[in-house]
Amino acid sequence: MKFLNIKNFNSINKIQLICIFSLLGFAIYLSFIGGYGADEDTLPMIYVFESKLDSGNFVSSRFTGNPVAEIGIGFLAYFFGSWAANLTTFIFLIIGLLLFYYSFEKKDNKELLLFLLLCLSSPVLFFDNLEPVDYSWAFFFYALGLFLLKNKLTELSIIFFALAVGVRLNYFLFIVITILFFNDTEIPLKKKLIIIFCIFFTGALFYVPVWFDSKLQLTWLTAGRSYDGYLDLLSRFSYKSFYAFGGFSIFFVIYSFYKNYLKLIEDNNLFLFLFLLFSNLLIFLWLPAELSYLQLAIICVYLFIIRYSQKKLIYLILIYNFATWIINPEF
Repeated sequence: MKFLNIKNFNSINKIQLICIFSLLGFAIYLSFIGGYGADEDTLPMIYVFESKLDSGNFVSSRFTGNPVAEIGIGFLAYFFGSWAANLTTFIFLIIGLLLFYYSFEKKDNKELLLFLLLCLSSPVLFFDNLEPVDYSWAFFFYALGLFLLKNKLTELSIIFFALAVGVRLNYFLFIVITILFFNDTEIPLKKKLIIIFCIFFTGALFYVPVWFDSKLQLTWLTAGRSYDGYLDLLSRFSYKSFYAFGGFSIFFVIYSFYKNYLKLIEDNNLFLFLFLLFSNLLIFLWLPAELSYLQLAIICVYLFIIRYSQKKLIYLILIYNFATWIINPEF
């Protein structure tokens, strides 16, 4: 790729490249020493694979189960160990970010390094994807499907979109929004609806076992939701969303959108970004648990910031994000 041609870089790009490679090296190191991390869903996912391998019995890591991630992460952990599962999870994040960027930028590589650096500065995106969890797996398949859709490889995109649904069920909503509002393709509405149906049917097949195990009931879709009243729900949503988007750096983000709203409203894919952002927030409002539930929303916000914000403001966000790696003021 052109962005690897260091001779064409200015000094700022070279610094960004050095920072990115340093972060990648740090991530590889953490992948080898981090073990299976602290996410409570990791060991159940590995157990699902072990159970199928040893006895063939059906078990689910969570209420819905995430079959593709259960098999993938379980396979890597069982045969190679935690380092393989950790490293693959992080590699999926990096490749997903590249595919997502090139799904919206045609031949413009000048902001790619800054976009990668901004995403990697987020503790939620960096550290939560150094554990064998399924967030980056779903995002990778989604971004690959989006990239194929942009390049008019529609049939292939259906396969990878369905795999994203098989990793995390909530990605079906993001995929529907993407197909309906992605303006870089010239697909008639009738064909879009057919594509959505194909993805729904194919992706739903991954969840047939848990549906059968629930005696053909659908209670497994909402079984993980619990809260102590609406005040508790809104409090958890507000508090966790604040830190998911960088803590106090969220005020830089809001200011950036305020200063550049005239450019934003001219963007060809404005409605796609807005609907992805708000749908992700609504899902998080429904179940405000892990901060990583908002990973797609964070990535969308950062891409818009890269495209339309002033560099000084982006550097302020970068500095604050990296500072939270060491000291993160919480209230």
